[in-house]
Amino acid sequence: MTYVILQSCSLPKDNLHKFATGSLKKLIVMDGAPAQPSRQFSGPNEKMVSLKDFRGDVVVLNVWATWCGPCIAEIPSLDALQGEYEDKGLQVIAVSMDRHRVEADSFYKTIKIKHLKLYHDKSLSIAADVGVQGLPISVFYGKSGHEVARIPGEVDWQSQEVKAFLAHLLN
Repeated sequence: MTYVILQSCSLPKDNLHKFATGSLKKLIVMDGAPAQPSRQFSGPNEKMVSLKDFRGDVVVLNVWATWCGPCIAEIPSLDALQGEYEDKGLQVIAVSMDRHRVEADSFYKTIKIKHLKLYHDKSLSIAADVGVQGLPISVFYGKSGHEVARIPGEVDWQSQEVKAFLAHLLN
């Protein structure tokens, strides 16, 4: 038994593959650690921002749209995640790919989003920069600004797998 415990403690700190279970079973770990794209998109109050503005925090970039059913389903869960982790060094940046910002703004108001700030990319360029092939997709960036993993599709952001993964990234 002691051997098993020692073996599990001796896993490399960067071995994120172990988190690809349960609600994170589709997790793709990035071995090459690409840097965040530098492209700007619209943030709160329509001020232009880029992912570099969040360097030093762990970032979950979620690319979504109001016309995407799975995206709509996971936004409340992302809102709760941001509320739980907003003082712990995690930033959830949910970037809408809707044609017009007002569509995402209206959706946020309708479902009473409390913690997520509204980000929008009318050019759809941020999606191209991170290689989005379908929505939703979430890309995880470490504190250094390099991508560590991504997960396509809807995620249960309150799952134990997510909490364990985020705890690892935040340490």
